Amino acid sequence: MFVPMINKLFFPLYITYDGLLDPLGRSQILPYIKGISVTQGGMVVLSFEKSFRMEQGHLAMAAELQRCGIHWKSLGFTSDFGLAGKLWDLVRMYFWGSWLALKYRVGVVHARGHPTAQIGLFIKLLFGTKLIFDCRGLWVDERVDKGGWNMHLLLHRLQYEYFKRVERKLFAKADQVIVLTHKVVDEVVNLGASPASKLTVIPCCADFDHFPLSTSTRKSKARVVASIPQEARVLGYLGSVGHVYMLDRFFRLFELAVHQYEDCHALVITHDVTALLEIMKRNLPHALHQRVHIKPASRDEVPDVLPAMDVLVCFIKPSYARMAASPTKLAECFAVGIPVICNDGVGDVATQIMQLGAGVIVDPTSDLELCDVVQKLNEVLEMGGGRLRDAARKLLGLEVAEDRYRSIYSKLN
Repeated sequence: MFVPMINKLFFPLYITYDGLLDPLGRSQILPYIKGISVTQGGMVVLSFEKSFRMEQGHLAMAAELQRCGIHWKSLGFTSDFGLAGKLWDLVRMYFWGSWLALKYRVGVVHARGHPTAQIGLFIKLLFGTKLIFDCRGLWVDERVDKGGWNMHLLLHRLQYEYFKRVERKLFAKADQVIVLTHKVVDEVVNLGASPASKLTVIPCCADFDHFPLSTSTRKSKARVVASIPQEARVLGYLGSVGHVYMLDRFFRLFELAVHQYEDCHALVITHDVTALLEIMKRNLPHALHQRVHIKPASRDEVPDVLPAMDVLVCFIKPSYARMAASPTKLAECFAVGIPVICNDGVGDVATQIMQLGAGVIVDPTSDLELCDVVQKLNEVLEMGGGRLRDAARKLLGLEVAEDRYRSIYSKLN
């Protein structure tokens, strides 16, 4: 039975274009809105859900949210019709966001990301609500990084310029702004977020209870599931496949490691199997393909597969937008006690790794540095285990994010 903890001084409307039923929604949205709902005595959530996930999990999710005092309005995510489909979703977001704000007399709109923050600002101007801009990164520039906007095309340049103006307005008008990294704070202030006191850094955290520490038994079971030899040295990759993730350099590191260690294997946990196979075909000798173990896994399955890795490799192409990035996969691997090999130029990653003694930073474009880290691989592996998990929980545990969200709402109350 849901029991509110305090008076509903600011009953929140939480708007997200990501679905609660998505893996990201379950890991990076659901735990937080449950905590906010308890703190604020309930809330209402507007989300956009994929049709196939709605068929599989809508009833169970609705019941789970109801137990937490959360009213849920789910809309279908439009995956077709290109720009027209996105505009249709935006129109529905404006309508339903405004209607829910009026119906529930909300006092604050908590907008996750740039598109939803536009609706949040509209509602703020319409009804006088507070606005929390939960900025998940420099979204406008990320669109360029990931190939969504081609700056050689006039239409895309116009979209970029328009949304950069919107971004400045959102930073300036929001009552509270949340960013993922300390690295981006000065830039967000330059973009209009003033005073700096309304800024809070909340990195992408992990539920350490969902990702238990790897033990010899868990590692053995995971390697059976992934069909990996028990005594192998395993370089791992977790997550989506795309050109910003530098999988070509991951496979180059793996190739160099195989030359040094005959028992070396690779584990890639991803749903993007077709794209991954294409990258392997272009960047890894065919004779080594049999040493790469590909395992699609749901959020509930990932904790059972992760322990098969000895070290996570996370190479992300640096850029202006990447200063705002906080890879969730790092927190999840630290929870399991897995050290990492990463590159610099991505949010607070290098600082966190040095602070936690969680692995090494290399330049993935340099074969010389990759060879050096291969030589030191045993030293990297020794950085993992329970010590890493305990240290990382204080920095990247779910409890850290929940405490900071509570602090933000207390400032508004």
